[in-house]
Amino acid sequence: MHPTPPRDTQDIVIAAAYWLMHRYQHTRCNRLARLIEQHLNWVEAHIANPTLAQAYPRLMLRWRTVSCCASHPVGLH
Repeated sequence: MHPTPPRDTQDIVIAAAYWLMHRYQHTRCNRLARLIEQHLNWVEAHIANPTLAQAYPRLMLRWRTVSCCASHPVGLH
């Protein structure tokens, strides 16, 4: 059974960030890393939204963990 899809924009933004990070873990694609950083910058720019403000520290921690713990070198995809 699939989880209930997010309904609010901020939920979609947060889910997209986690999905992008998950894909980055598998691909180590530099373009994807830049996209994630742009995405997180957008979240930070919209920090006035309480849901995004609460999620931002978790997203940044997750990104630092994912981007720093490469199991293999970053590819140039």
